[in-house]
Amino acid sequence: MPPRRIKCSFDECKAAAQRFSGDCTFCDGHYCNNHRLLEDHKCRNLDDVSSGDEEAALADDQLWWLVGLEDVLSEDSIADLRALVQCKKEAFEQNAMQLNKERTQVIRGV
Repeated sequence: MPPRRIKCSFDECKAAAQRFSGDCTFCDGHYCNNHRLLEDHKCRNLDDVSSGDEEAALADDQLWWLVGLEDVLSEDSIADLRALVQCKKEAFEQNAMQLNKERTQVIRGV
């Protein structure tokens, strides 16, 4: 008996999952060609930067990975790390917007 075809893990998608490029290492899901990117399947293990709460998260005095580093690093180093996190989130948001702009639009009925 042939192996069972793996379906896309995205809700309401019945397409076949891509063998290697459709595997998400963040959420362990298997996705089709349309949902294989992190932004497309809204990966649950990815920080949500589109909610507008990134400023509130950065306004907190401590990020989870900075806990205990206040004793070791200077305040300037910690400020630099927080700025780097903000920069990475902005770059992710910009990439997501660019992907949406470049998405192919299908014209039906032509």
